Amino acid sequence: MSTGTKQMDAVVMQAFGSPAQALAYRSEPVPEPGPDEVLVEVHAAGVNPLDVVIAAGVFGSPLPMIPGGDFAGIVVSGGAFAGQQVWGSAWAEGVGLGITRPGTHARFVVLPERSLSRKPERLTMAEAAAVGRSHLAAWHTVINTMDLQPGETILITGGAGMVGQAATAIARWRGATPIVAGRRKPSGVEHFIDTSSGSGDLPEAVRELTDGRGADLALDIVGGALFEPTLRSLRFGGRMAATFNNLTRIEFSPGAEIVNKQLHVSGIASIFWDAADITHVFDQLRPLFDRGLLPPPPVKTWPLANSADAYQTVLDGSAGIKQVLLPTAGKA
Repeated sequence: MSTGTKQMDAVVMQAFGSPAQALAYRSEPVPEPGPDEVLVEVHAAGVNPLDVVIAAGVFGSPLPMIPGGDFAGIVVSGGAFAGQQVWGSAWAEGVGLGITRPGTHARFVVLPERSLSRKPERLTMAEAAAVGRSHLAAWHTVINTMDLQPGETILITGGAGMVGQAATAIARWRGATPIVAGRRKPSGVEHFIDTSSGSGDLPEAVRELTDGRGADLALDIVGGALFEPTLRSLRFGGRMAATFNNLTRIEFSPGAEIVNKQLHVSGIASIFWDAADITHVFDQLRPLFDRGLLPPPPVKTWPLANSADAYQTVLDGSAGIKQVLLPTAGKA
C-alpha cells in the first residue's frame, strides 16, 4: 500500500498534563513503513495506565507524539502477514511505540514485523486489543518469571484491576488456586481478602485459606503499604514478584521477612522486554483464547474523537474494565 500524502485520524500528545490538556484529535499523515516494517490499519487500541503516565510527561517523549502501544488490526502492506488480522503490545525495548515513535492511537501505525502475532479468531478486535499489556504483564510475571505450577497457591494484590484479572485467569488455567486481595471483589473470585480497612490482617487471612502454610507465590500489583504484608503472607521458600507504579518509600526488615524465610523476590519492569519475547507471549496466548481456556477481558469502547475521555476514565480508575479506542469506527 502506497500511502503518499494520505491523511488519517489520530490522537496526538501536543503537551504534557491531564488527558484534556495533553491530547488532541486531529489529522496526521499516514506513516510509511521502512525495511522490516509493516503498516497496520488499527481497528482497536487499548488504553493503559502507562499511556496516561506518558501523556503526563513522565517519560519526556518528544512532542508532538501519537501515543498507544496495544493494538488489533489488519496488515495492509506487504510481508509475511499481509492481509492478516494481528494483535499485540509493542512497548518493547528498542521499539518505543507511543514513547519515542508514533503509537497505535491512530487509524494506521507502522510496526516492526517481528512485533506481530496472529489475532485469536474467537476474539473481536476490541477484545483482542484489550488483552494487550495487562495479559502480557501477567503472563510474563506469573508464567515466565514465577513459574507458577499446578496445585500451587498464588496471592494477587489489586486483583480487581486488568493485570490482576489476567493473572487470576492464567492461574486458574494453570491449575493453581488464586487468592485475590483488594478493595473490591472481582466477579467470580472464590477466595477474596478485603483490604479496604487496612492490610495488617492479610498474612493471617492468607494462612487461614492455606491451612496455616502461607501462599506459594505472591504477585503484588499495588505496592506501598501492601508490600510487607504480602511478603509475610508467603510460606518458607515462597516466591514474590512486584510490578507496580506506587514508588512510595517503605521500611521493613529484610532479614526477618526475606532472608530468614529464604524468599525469592523479583521486580518486573515490562518496558525493558524484547520484541521477540513479547510476540512469543501473544503466540502462546492465542490458542488459549481460541479454545475458550481464557476469558476475554471486559471492554468499553470509545471513538477516537473521545480519546481524552477514555484516558480520564483510566486515570480515575476504570473498575476492571479495559478502555478501548476504535480508530476505524464509522470509516469507509
